[in-house]
Amino acid sequence: MRRMAMTPQATPVTGQSDRWMPALVGFALFISVLFIIFVLSYTDYPFPPERLWIFRYLLRTQDVPGLVLTIAIVLAACLPWTRKPALAVVDIVARNPWPTAALTFLLLCFGALYLSHAHPMTQDDYAALFQSRVFAAGHITGRFPPDLLERLIPEIYRNRFLYASDQTGAVASAYWPGFALLLAPFSLVGAPWACNPLLASLALVLMGKLATRLTGNPEAAGWAMLLALASPAFTAMATTFYSMTAHLLFNLVFVWLLLEPTYRRLFLAGVVGSFALVLHHPLPHALFALPWIAWLAVQPNARRRILALAAGYAPLVVVLGFGWMVLLNDLQGRVVWAMFPSDADLLHRFGNSLWALYLKSKTFLSWPDKRIWTIRLAEQERLWSWAVPGLPVLAAAGWWLGRRDSRLSLLGFSVVATMLGYLVVWFDEGFGWGARYRHSAWGTLPVLGAAALVLLREPPGGAKLRAYVASLAVLSLVFGTSLRSAQIKEFIEDQLSHLPPYVAGVRQIVLIRYDAENYTADLVQNDPFLRDKVWFLMGFGRQYDQALMKSRFPEARQVVDDERGSVWRLE
Repeated sequence: MRRMAMTPQATPVTGQSDRWMPALVGFALFISVLFIIFVLSYTDYPFPPERLWIFRYLLRTQDVPGLVLTIAIVLAACLPWTRKPALAVVDIVARNPWPTAALTFLLLCFGALYLSHAHPMTQDDYAALFQSRVFAAGHITGRFPPDLLERLIPEIYRNRFLYASDQTGAVASAYWPGFALLLAPFSLVGAPWACNPLLASLALVLMGKLATRLTGNPEAAGWAMLLALASPAFTAMATTFYSMTAHLLFNLVFVWLLLEPTYRRLFLAGVVGSFALVLHHPLPHALFALPWIAWLAVQPNARRRILALAAGYAPLVVVLGFGWMVLLNDLQGRVVWAMFPSDADLLHRFGNSLWALYLKSKTFLSWPDKRIWTIRLAEQERLWSWAVPGLPVLAAAGWWLGRRDSRLSLLGFSVVATMLGYLVVWFDEGFGWGARYRHSAWGTLPVLGAAALVLLREPPGGAKLRAYVASLAVLSLVFGTSLRSAQIKEFIEDQLSHLPPYVAGVRQIVLIRYDAENYTADLVQNDPFLRDKVWFLMGFGRQYDQALMKSRFPEARQVVDDERGSVWRLE
């Protein structure tokens, strides 16, 4: 089949490059200071942050120190002695992409086990892990005792993260099952925590290959990989059970296939895109892919191209996406909306929300107002403070310098489309590291940043900028990663400290006291077939808990009773 024409590679830019380094320093300092003022104002400083409002809590407790460190790194990178060793790191990474990825995989696995304790932080990522264990067991749904459903699935999370049948006890994730399918082989071997580290390591190599392909310069691979590695948003998200690292990887593969859009590659891009659509819900990939699909629609033979792409998209979307919605409706028989929305509601409220948008009421969509703009600005702050200092500025520069190359332009438009798309989603991202709602498009930032660095070739300005950015990246890799690692470890351990003390490996019932401020309902996490010896149930108060144990588990003996809940031993 005839190959379709490719856009010429971007060409180096000359002139005025000596101004880039001081401009980056000044802009990074200015933006960081503004964001500190914004965060303090948004979180009602000097009043202490309330953990109940978790998004604001994380902004105050994690991002203010992060922004202060950003300022320190921006200044420290100006010291000349940091630059030569930093440039050597870029060269090492560029020459050893796969060994770098292998080492990254091992370190991320360590982070998932030691920092995140291989523990799903919220019901969002627990739902994916739950469903992966169902698939690993060869089933479509899990099975809970119907009489214990209200204890095993906290009422505030029922029909938001897990759907269940009151008659049969069948339970399934509220999210589309793509990511759970990816997790399933890892759950089968008892290492689900290794999935995201592997996906992140593959994404790291792909970012390097994309940067080289788009610029024609092998040096770009080292820059893209280092800018990603040195950004805590990329590495921290890979230590969780969130599906966002998978979104990042599949979107990059989608782009890689479209760089040379033959009909075969278009079909494969549709297959990859369809899996990205069903990873947990379709919005992240749909927004990312929209500029590329629009671009294809104005190319020669547009109809055939779109049909080839659609042929790849259709099967998985129909079977895994809409088929999953049919399954959930069969489980529940009706959809009950929770008071507080979740990402899963983006699936199950969509038809309702178009009408709600028209009526200007709020289910999960709303026209952007002051509150929404403020929330999205706060997420921009997270994008800034969890990345190599100045990376968004570099990415914007790469987008501008490569504007004559449609492929580099489309990468930038994918970021913009993702940002604009979430302007109509009225709730914030809540838990998570970095800008979770931007993470599906985050992989474009190191690629565009690398493009900016290699397209500015004129000495001495270009050389000074590259040396300075190398220092920024290495300092961020050491100190930024250290700070965020300590914050993640402290947060997860604080969350786990609200569990009543129990003995692993002994048959026990752990009844967890409901504490909204500390999100103790998120600690109710169980095997989908209750095969583990320890069961975690939602407590309803001492009197009701004792009545439950007396009627349902008469042989149980209470061994712990404190402010966190109670533990009952069954043997």
